[in-house]
Amino acid sequence: MPSLATFNANNFFLRYKFTQGYPGASPKAVQEELAKVASQGFLPAPVFGKFSLNHFIVWDSSRRELAAEALRRPDNRLPDILCLQEVENVQAMRTFNQNYLGGHYRYSLLIDGYDPRNIDVGLLSVFPIREIRSHIEDVEDDGRRLFECRDCLEANIQLPQGEVLSLLVNHLKSKFVEKEKNDTEETYRKKVRESHEKRRAQAKKVLEFVRKRFAGRQDEALYAVVGDFNDTPESPYLHDLMASRLLTNVIRKCRPAHDYWTYYWRSKNRVSQIDYVMVSKALLKRIEAVVTADPAKKPHIERAGLAFSKLNAKKEILPKQVTLVHFEEDEATPPSSSATPPAKLDFQFARFEKVLENWKNNVSDHCPVKVWF
Repeated sequence: MPSLATFNANNFFLRYKFTQGYPGASPKAVQEELAKVASQGFLPAPVFGKFSLNHFIVWDSSRRELAAEALRRPDNRLPDILCLQEVENVQAMRTFNQNYLGGHYRYSLLIDGYDPRNIDVGLLSVFPIREIRSHIEDVEDDGRRLFECRDCLEANIQLPQGEVLSLLVNHLKSKFVEKEKNDTEETYRKKVRESHEKRRAQAKKVLEFVRKRFAGRQDEALYAVVGDFNDTPESPYLHDLMASRLLTNVIRKCRPAHDYWTYYWRSKNRVSQIDYVMVSKALLKRIEAVVTADPAKKPHIERAGLAFSKLNAKKEILPKQVTLVHFEEDEATPPSSSATPPAKLDFQFARFEKVLENWKNNVSDHCPVKVWF
């Protein structure tokens, strides 16, 4: 049976190895080295004979090794279709496939957007990718690109039995809003509100795409909206998408309430679901049939690669517990009386050995999610 996965690979860059941090980082040493490299001409610098090829790397290779291990779990098989977020370019995905995944995927797709950090959404597949549609140049009434940072990337996958699986791969607007030195409290709140409204608008537009693409065949069409939505299931900004009868949050549908979280916010010591596989009625039926036949194949969330704060004297992972949230209030989002209450969860579950040796060798702050259909 085919399998589908989504994974935020977290700063997956393929480029010159700066000394102090990932590309786009601000420490002075990074900026100085960047200026030095740029003075030699256009990257890649080896063309100019100034820098050796070993300066060009898959950024954070230990993470990529662990990601490959995580993606093979729990059945020791890579997913047939892999949707990725936070990938720099198609060559990064192809390098990941060739060097870390054994060349498992024949087909790859990524279209560069306008994200200032150069992170995009992409797709690897063992099955042919057909009928591609990008939305990076779509403009709203105000003339601004709605998906200017990260695409809503549409693609049809030709399945072995001749059927087509339609995917809409997303990485919605981030919640992170930097408070500048001169920002007043009201200025900062306004920026937070704007970021939320951008995510709300993106979610609504994705649902509009679904309505239009599959009009008249909602019951039989195989489709999924997948990716990092950067918000919790009970967020008001995702409400239209979450409440639609055209899509089902299959992770939440098939796993208990305390066990569908996919993301660890280390600084807040919180976990939540912000990574999604939202499926059509027909695809849900197939997934549920698989789970009924083999409960071991319920939608899988691989958490063994998650980081932690440290090991204590007893070699126990700290923190011992985290807070699970289904809704998050902030400067622009008031508390919700109807939200599912937060809960405390055990955080000392098994990790990969390399993560235990050094928590910085984690896979990502997101968990890969895999479903079978």
